[in-house]
Amino acid sequence: MTEGDGRKLTYAERDRLRREGERPSSGRRRTEEAKASKAALAAADALFSDEQGGREGEVVAEAVRAAHGSPELSSACRTYVDAVGVPRAFELISIFLDAGDKALSIAVLDELLRQKGEGGFALHGGLRRQIRLLSEDFDDDLASRAEALLD
Repeated sequence: MTEGDGRKLTYAERDRLRREGERPSSGRRRTEEAKASKAALAAADALFSDEQGGREGEVVAEAVRAAHGSPELSSACRTYVDAVGVPRAFELISIFLDAGDKALSIAVLDELLRQKGEGGFALHGGLRRQIRLLSEDFDDDLASRAEALLD
């Protein structure tokens, strides 16, 4: 009996809808409502995005991924930090450590130490190797943080 099930409404159903203050919608109106609903759902999905910072976070994270391996990586990472903050995802953390920027590396290692303090933290794969290399760095700030993560 609903108008959304794809069948035509009877005259009695149309009269009842008019008495209740509703108007039967046309095909065009249903299409417009479906488009508006789809747009609202897309906006809601952006708010609950997996990326830190929602839609803006996705954009700057993609810029960091695109700059990986190029001379622009450090500036892309700084843009990310300015827009969203220090990354929490291991994939982005690994890319940030590849940037070779001491200030960024210290910020990322501090974030990893914070996550370690909260528990449920396990380093694995390439990120563990990167941190092991940093633990052997000549810079005491980097090395001490990396050693604390490996303990």
